[in-house]
Amino acid sequence: MAVVSDTSPLRYLIAAGQADLIAKLFGTVHIPRAVEGEILDPHSPLAVRQWMSKRPAWLQVRGIQRPLDPDLARQLHAGEAEAIQLALELRAKALLMDERRGRQVAGGRDITVIGALGILRESYRIGLISNPIQVAAQLRSSGFRASRRLIRRFEEQLRELNPELSTEETH
Repeated sequence: MAVVSDTSPLRYLIAAGQADLIAKLFGTVHIPRAVEGEILDPHSPLAVRQWMSKRPAWLQVRGIQRPLDPDLARQLHAGEAEAIQLALELRAKALLMDERRGRQVAGGRDITVIGALGILRESYRIGLISNPIQVAAQLRSSGFRASRRLIRRFEEQLRELNPELSTEETH
């Protein structure tokens, strides 16, 4: 089954040099054209735009098949709206998205949503990365924002996986 991504998980994992985690976890990932445009926007970091201009084969750009759902367009930014619609059209097994409102809307449409921290947690769980705290810090240094509650939950989940893991670096 397909996996679709919104802009933020890609953008921050690219900036942290960890975009390959997405491919290792999910194989081929689809993005709608609006997400491609957001990543290539001149306001995106140069390294992110350069990565996208030479994107790997596992990242596929797809147009949505039907006109954009007006409810999605009214509630969300273009990338989020198109990502949700593409996930619905492809009957995706997951949507990679961080923005709270987009996650709520996607969840209300029975779409499984995974954020950048969820990608780090799963990557750690299966041994793709050894220090998810350090990678999370790299995400934050490139502009990634998460609530204190979400960071605490992330740390708790990591401690469940490995009680020896130090989570002090996140504060």
